[in-house]
Order: sequence, then structure tokens, then C-alpha cells
Amino acid sequence: MRRHLFLLALCIGLWLSACATSQRPQPPTGLPDTSTACANWRWIGIVSPTAARCPEVPGWKVSSLFGSQLPGQARKISDQEQKPCDQPQTPKKKKKASDELSTVEAIQELNRFCVYEIADPNKKLADLPFPPAVSAELVRFDQDCAAISPASDKVASIATWNDVSNHFLSQVGAKSLSIYHRLGVRLAFLDTQQDGKGAPTMPGNFWHGYTLTHIARQLVCSSESDEDCAAQITTRLALPYVHFDAKSRTLSQIDTKQGGHIGMQSDLAKAITGEVRSWQSEDPQRHLVLNISVAWDPKLFGGLDKAQLSEMRAGTQAVYDALQYARSLDVLVLAAAGNRTECSGYGPLLPAAWEEGIAHEPSCEKNPEASLVYAVGGVRSDGRPLANARDGGIPRRVAYGENAIVACPVPILHTAALTGSSIATAVASSIAAVVWDSFPQLSPEEVMDLLDSSGDELKVVDGTGREWSREADFWFRAGANASPERPTVHRLSLCTALKEACGRYPDEFCPLDPSSCETWDPSEPVFPHWCSSPPSATCDPWLHPQPGDPPCPSPNCPPGG
Repeated sequence: MRRHLFLLALCIGLWLSACATSQRPQPPTGLPDTSTACANWRWIGIVSPTAARCPEVPGWKVSSLFGSQLPGQARKISDQEQKPCDQPQTPKKKKKASDELSTVEAIQELNRFCVYEIADPNKKLADLPFPPAVSAELVRFDQDCAAISPASDKVASIATWNDVSNHFLSQVGAKSLSIYHRLGVRLAFLDTQQDGKGAPTMPGNFWHGYTLTHIARQLVCSSESDEDCAAQITTRLALPYVHFDAKSRTLSQIDTKQGGHIGMQSDLAKAITGEVRSWQSEDPQRHLVLNISVAWDPKLFGGLDKAQLSEMRAGTQAVYDALQYARSLDVLVLAAAGNRTECSGYGPLLPAAWEEGIAHEPSCEKNPEASLVYAVGGVRSDGRPLANARDGGIPRRVAYGENAIVACPVPILHTAALTGSSIATAVASSIAAVVWDSFPQLSPEEVMDLLDSSGDELKVVDGTGREWSREADFWFRAGANASPERPTVHRLSLCTALKEACGRYPDEFCPLDPSSCETWDPSEPVFPHWCSSPPSATCDPWLHPQPGDPPCPSPNCPPGG
């Protein structure tokens, strides 16, 4: 299927955007100044659809953001080839993401993005001609802004880490599996680790991505061998900056070997397209799952507040179009709904918030049947939102995301302990990968429909003892089969998801004994030998990973915890 889509780069198609959504609340007062997160020396430009290449401007180093090797770059769609909306459209044979969104047009949108960097580090912006003033082909020109900034690090060794780990694995439904295809799915983490295959044996400068990959390994593998896994785990560096200086490129430090804790929006966009291209050209895996446990606040950098996609910042558009490209190839993308900080705590973060959709450019096509991304929220063992969960930011699917610590190769013995929606996202991504390996005939939206139908429905109890189902704060509402009703929130686990899949497809191979799934007890107390993670106290204008800070050490931690 991918090869056929690859060949479509010589053909034509129509580009779709996501659907309109309701207006988000206005940004609260007291938000940090974002100027320290946006580079004066690096800008992203978007050229008009008719431009042949990125315009050269004296004093600026100019390059294509996504490279010059993306297929379809040599040929653009002529005005004669495009059908106006008042002409009959070719009916679609299948309701698939690849049918709803042309891979060719997605690629051509990516080819419109250009990077402009001041060539001489001794020069300032005021010393040079401003590119949009030089070339009318630049229809959008914005600073590239910091995309991700983790604050997590390895916590001190604790005597009870093994018990905490066992509790975590029990909560996420980890079970011994009978792997079906073995490495039939590629599961990629776009995070703090350098590009590579397999769960890394050693962490980089920051532990965030390393921890997520080893959580995945505990869920998708049936033994210590990398071959006994339902998914090929890969890593893609999306945070290369160890130090970022908005005013100076020379003072900004990148480490592509050990990774950093800050990234630009362009880094995230390139990580998405880079992973998709590697999957297409290098690996035999039939399916690709992308785990994006990083986010930015739309109140700070936009992405939900504009009437049209073209009105968003160029860096935001770059991430969005990279996700469009991934969706056109039936890539499944899961993103963390976000964590609360001292200065920001309402509504989901981006890119996860794009599950609900955005206002889109005029189009004669129908709404897409598949969501651009699937958001994941985190809960405690009693089913309540995490201590650092965002108000109004709970999607229709959640997973256990508290006190996550798992074993990893010696001499480290165990990962860092983290709490947040990124843990829940790693769990959900791993579940999706195992389900897709076992039932490879499913489309991405069918995989997520199965996951959303599985698990335990969360309940809310008021002060009078009355109980009702917890409803999602946001969800995907587009497509012909979309329901206007607010869906209930389901708590995912690997065992219950596979139980649902095996019951839905009884003639297919089942990788576990469904009767082995334990019933979730919401009355179970939070694990007593560990401490919860409070909301991050930072007000930095960075775009944070999910979670940012580790839960410990803390003055509130009990002895040995």
C-alpha cells in the first residue's frame, strides 16, 4: 500500500484540512513573554503554491525546511488539473485516511516551507533586508519558536522501585503475549533520544524519551530479546538543543548524539516527516505508530485561535502539515493531552488538541474520516485525573500515568520515575501497536475505535453520592459517522484492549487468554510508597514535554519513596 501511495507522487490530488471547532477561552493574564522562546536569527517562511523554490535574500542562508528529496517536489498541480467545487468529484471507493487526503498534495504543502537563518552571526536582524519585503512569494514569515523543553531527570535510587514498577505494570494491564507477526509495527518516539532502532541501552542528556521507550518495551515485548516484540521501537530526536538563546545562534548549543531538552517547532515537524520517510524507505513494518509526548500551549503560540490554517504561525503550520502528511499514509499518531503548570492549566495542549479539529481552508471535499491525532490523558489508580492534569483537557481515552518506573539494562537498573500525560500516551501507543500487530487488517481509525470501546468507563461521584459517567472535554467530531453526543471517558489497558479485539474478531489469532484480564478496582488506593507529582512551578515560555518535572525528589516524599 505504501509503495502505491509513493508512486502517487506523480499524480494529482486534493488537500483537506481538519474541521471547524468552537472558539477556545481567551488567554489569561500574566502569561510569560514568548520572545525568549522565539529565535531572532531563525525564521520559517511559507511560499505561495506557485513558487518554484525558496526565494534567495541577501544576508540570509536559505534552505527547504523538509529537504529537497520529498517525492512530488518536481511537479505541481496546474490550475487546469484542479476541479472546481461546482464540478462533480470522483467518488471515493473506501473511507480511509489515504483516500480522504492526497499524499501528493500533503507533500507539496511541505515543500512550501523554507528556513531563513542570518548567515553572519555578527549581523543583526535590523542590518539585513527583511525577506517578505524582498520577495512577494513569501506569503507567511515567522520566527521559529522553541517547541519542547523537558525538566525531568533521573531520581535517586529507591529501595521500593521494584514494587512501584510492578504496580505500574499491573495498572496498565501488561501481560505475557504470544507475538503474532513479530516486529509487524513500527512504534516511534519523537523525543529526547537520538535517532535509532530499539529501546536505547543508555539515556541521553535527559531521561524523558529513554523512560518512554522502556515503558513501551515492557508492553510490546514478550521476552528480553528484541526479536520477541510486536513492534520495532525506534527513536527520533525532536529536542536537540541543550541550550537555546533567542538572540544568538552561536550561543545556542545542539547535541544530536545525546539529545537536548529544548526543540524548535521546526524540529518537531522534521522529526515527524523524517520518521515517516524512514519507515517508508528502510523498514518492512506494515504499520507506523508515532508517539508525541511533547506539546505547546495554544494560548502562548497559537494553533486554535485562528479562523484559517493559513493565519497560524509558520512553525505551527509546519507541524500541522507534517501531521497531514503522516495521516495521508495511514500513520497512527497519538499525542499527550498535556500537563498543568503554574501559569497555564486549562484546556488541552497542541498538537493533541487538534483531535477536535480546527477551522479549515475552503474545500469541496467532505470532512476527513480519521482524526489528525488521537489525544491521551492520564489518570491515577483510582481513576481520578492526575495531580498535574489540565482542567478541561481530558480526552475520550486515558491511561494510568502516575509513578511510572520500569526496569532497564544494567548498570542503570531502572528508569526515571515520571508522572504525566506522556506516560499515559506511551502506554496507549504501545497498546495500539500490539493490537495492530495482532490484527493488521485494521485501519488506524479502526484501531482507535477498538481501543476507545475497550477498557473501563470512568465514573464521577458528587458530594451526594450520585454517580454518572465521566464525559470527555474534547473529541473528534468530523466524518460521516461522527456522533454529536459527548463520549464517555475510557481507561485503557493492554489486556482489556486485546480482550475487546479478540471478542470482536473471534476467527483471528488472539495473543493472550482474555480470561486472564483482571477486573479494575477503582477503590484501590494510590500506591502508598511513592509520592504524586504536583503541577510544574515553571512559568518559562517553553513548549513542554508531558510530563515535565519528575515526581521526586520532593520534601513530601516519604522515607524510601
